[in-house]
Amino acid sequence: MRYLPITLAAIFMFSLASCDSVEELFAPVDPLIDREVVESQDFNLTTPFYGMQVAIDSGVDAGTERVLDLLDNRAEQFLNCQFGDSQIGFEDFLLDNDVLVPPLEDLRVYVVPNRFECEAVGREVCGGIYFSDIDAIVVSEGGFEGCGEFSVWKHELGHRYGMEADHSNQSDFNACINTDRCGFGDIFD
Repeated sequence: MRYLPITLAAIFMFSLASCDSVEELFAPVDPLIDREVVESQDFNLTTPFYGMQVAIDSGVDAGTERVLDLLDNRAEQFLNCQFGDSQIGFEDFLLDNDVLVPPLEDLRVYVVPNRFECEAVGREVCGGIYFSDIDAIVVSEGGFEGCGEFSVWKHELGHRYGMEADHSNQSDFNACINTDRCGFGDIFD
């Protein structure tokens, strides 16, 4: 009975935490993924709609078709939300800063099971990262089921379509990158 207040306080604190915060306590972190690791992958799969080139690590739980469909569906959602037109994914797209973004069929996506060590601005562990110089995204299946699979996918697409690496213009993308947050109860759903 004397531990009840401590237990209740812990439950309350977990209920206020995001999935990322809770995940940091329990989820494994894989070794460093850098450009060399990405470039060594065999991108032998393509998504059915946009034709993105995909490599899926053997530790990913979701089936291949589910992964490919999720990548396409969420890319379409992001483009519709951010630009009002999902067809942008099929063509070269000129950003406001005169950077030309190629069609999504040129994008390589490496899907991994867990968060991983990374060399990103202000981070040592990532759930996703965009390598602009090789037009490739690494995204972890990660997270808890209730928080959404591939919850950082739209965020990384945001980087491809103009969100700065230091997130200085993230407010221009917030409505469409949809970083999932969940409560303590969602973890056990």
